[in-house]
Amino acid sequence: MKQSQCVGRLQGIRAIRMDTAVIPEPGPRDVLLQVAVSGICGTDLALFREGSAPAGAILGHEFSGTVVAAGSAVRGIGAGDRVVANPMVDGIGLGRFPGSFAEYLCLPAAELGRNIFHLPPGVPDEIGAMIEPFAVGLHAANRSRTKCGEKVVIFGAGPIGLCVLLALRARDVSDILVIDPSEMRRGIALQMGASAVHDPGAGSSPAFVASHFGAEQVPFARQPIAQADIAFDCAGVGSVLEDAVHSLALRGRLVIVADPHDLALPGLRLVMLRELEVLGALAYDGEFAEGIALVERQAVDLRPLITHRFPLERLEEAFAAQEDADIAIKVLVESHVS
Repeated sequence: MKQSQCVGRLQGIRAIRMDTAVIPEPGPRDVLLQVAVSGICGTDLALFREGSAPAGAILGHEFSGTVVAAGSAVRGIGAGDRVVANPMVDGIGLGRFPGSFAEYLCLPAAELGRNIFHLPPGVPDEIGAMIEPFAVGLHAANRSRTKCGEKVVIFGAGPIGLCVLLALRARDVSDILVIDPSEMRRGIALQMGASAVHDPGAGSSPAFVASHFGAEQVPFARQPIAQADIAFDCAGVGSVLEDAVHSLALRGRLVIVADPHDLALPGLRLVMLRELEVLGALAYDGEFAEGIALVERQAVDLRPLITHRFPLERLEEAFAAQEDADIAIKVLVESHVS
C-alpha cells in the first residue's frame, strides 16, 4: 500500500484545499478504511462557511469504505469488509479526528455494532454513505412517535427532511405534507411519497396545512389553527417555527430537527394553552442498524436524494454545488484518486 494519500483540508472560511497526508497506522483497537464515497452534510457546510474547525481539519462524516487493516484487538471486522461508521461516537470529521474527505481514514476503538457496521452485499457504496443522514431522519421519526393514520407536515425538504419523509413512509404513514421553497426539492418529495407539497413563498403555510387537514378557530389565536398531529422543523428558519405552532392540533407534537441556533420559539402561549409537545431530535441513537436493515430489504430508496457526484480532487466544486439548494440535495464525493 502506498504511504501517502490525497486529502481535502479546511484552511479557513470557504477555503478547502487538496493536500497530501501520511496514511495512518491503525493501533490494536483501530480499523483503517479505504474510503469509497462521502456525502457533504449541512454541518460540513456550516464549518466551511464559518471556518470554525481547526485549520487543516479534514472534514467528512457521512461515508462508506472498505477495511484495509484491523488491529489485533478488533473483533468481527476484517480486511476486505465493506462498512459504514457512526461518526458521532468519536467525532470523526467534526474536528476531533480526521474525516472522510480523504483516500484513507482511521476509525479509533472500532467496535462492531457501536461505531462500525457491515454494509450488506446488495447495498452499493454510495447508498452506504447515505446511511448516516438517513439515521438522522429515522431518529427524528422515532422521537415523534408518529403512528399510521396520523397527519404530518414536514417543513424543509433538504436531505434530512426527505429522510424523515422516507422513514415515515416506511411505517405506512401516508398523510404527509412537505413545505419547501425549492421547486426541485418539492418535486423529489412528491416522488418519495409526500401527499402534497407547498411553496411557502406562494402563500400561508398554516393555511395550506388547513386546506388538507382542516382548521379550528381558537379564540386566543390570530388565525385559524391547522390540524396536523405532528410537525417537523427540518428548515431551521424562524418563520417556520411560528408556522409549525399554528399548524398543530390540540396536543400536537413539534419535532425540532434543524439546528435553531439562537432562534426563540414563538407562540409559547399557544404551546401552553394547546398543550403542544415540543421535542428535540439530535442526530441519532441506535438507528444505524435499523437504517441499514430498512435499506437492505428495500423498504426505503435513498437514490433520489443523490443529485451530484464529484471526485475527491474536485472537492471545492462539490461544496459549491451542495450550497445551491435549487440544484442539489445530496452531493457525493468519490475518494478514489488515480
